[in-house]
Amino acid sequence: MNIPFRVIAAIVCFLIGFVFPLSFGLAALIAWSIYSDITDPTTEVPSQQDKLTALTVADEGWLESFHDVCESPAETAFLDAMVSAFDLKPEKGFLSGGGLKLQMQVPVSRYRLDFLVDEILIVEVDGAAYHSTPEAVERDCIRDASMKSAGYEVLRIPAKITLYSPREAVERVRVARAKAVKTAQKWQAEEAKKKELRLQEIKDSFRPSQIANTVKNATNTVVDGLDKANAYVEREYKKAKELERIELEKKDEGRLRRIQEEKDADPELKAKFDKLAAKYGIRIDDENT
Repeated sequence: MNIPFRVIAAIVCFLIGFVFPLSFGLAALIAWSIYSDITDPTTEVPSQQDKLTALTVADEGWLESFHDVCESPAETAFLDAMVSAFDLKPEKGFLSGGGLKLQMQVPVSRYRLDFLVDEILIVEVDGAAYHSTPEAVERDCIRDASMKSAGYEVLRIPAKITLYSPREAVERVRVARAKAVKTAQKWQAEEAKKKELRLQEIKDSFRPSQIANTVKNATNTVVDGLDKANAYVEREYKKAKELERIELEKKDEGRLRRIQEEKDADPELKAKFDKLAAKYGIRIDDENT
């Protein structure tokens, strides 16, 4: 996706984000990809790479075509040493022989690798002029960490080794390759074990006993929820009835209080009331009436 198109996509996602907030995240990702390409653009594979795909061992001068892909005499020396040590031959754009596959100038993520062995071991030929400064060392460390997190092993060989001790360079590749294979096998075994455990968990979840336990737990949860709901309803009902009783008592007290006030305010009414009370033998307590 080219940069102008991504700029437009980022703007559109940002505007949509005011309606769908998740679009803000997508806009941020697109903006980050644009920033990464501008600050550290991916180096394009040399055009010679395409020509290598058609080469076979029958083509005269095929090795020179691979030399053209190398970016320094040190890389050329390393290539010659590997071709000699493993009897490498051209095959669909890469070199193979002795059970080894060697690729050159391989684009991975935003980087371009000097050499890639068996698609698991990265070999970088480092010249002192470009890899000895503190900034270059830090940059290489960041790059190596990125590649290792992607599942690769990284081998850096000083240019002077490939130029003056090519056999040592090949030996370093042998050792690193063996280590990379073991690491890859270990990783594959761990992933296979994780996959097996996940499958076993899925199988266990469909066993009758597991299903019965799941149903039982779900039933208990529902029953507990209903019990709590019933208890809550009962408590609220009692509270409502108690409030109703208190409200009625207040109304009765208010009504009696008004009667008492009316009686006390009217002597004639009070006399009639007292006469009736005496007639029927009712003792009236004014304070409680």
